Amino acid sequence: MAKAEKAQHGTTYEIPDTPECRAMENLLGKTLKCTLDDGRTATGDLVCIDRLKNIILKDAVEERWVDSTVYNSTSGNVVVAKRSLSQAMIPGKHLVKVEISQDLYKEHVEPILSSVE
Repeated sequence: MAKAEKAQHGTTYEIPDTPECRAMENLLGKTLKCTLDDGRTATGDLVCIDRLKNIILKDAVEERWVDSTVYNSTSGNVVVAKRSLSQAMIPGKHLVKVEISQDLYKEHVEPILSSVE
């Protein structure tokens, strides 16, 4: 049975009452690390996810690996460039991987998904 939710502008939509949806709902506000297809990562608190797997994170930190010569260094090593973002939208079509801590998984996801088996 699906839950009917009221959107901000008066339209309604249905959230399927599946274990996967309940597990995702339990992760709202929790910290995720998303890897994009260009190698960047964004770590932040889950605000929402849609049917196209677009993810919005708040208090996000973006990390990308840059050749140190970009920063006028002669070492030729790769450095991690970080920037803080109040919010970040990760397009689902560029999403490669989503990670959560093992503790979060055990507390918020595993109990729901193990009831399915």
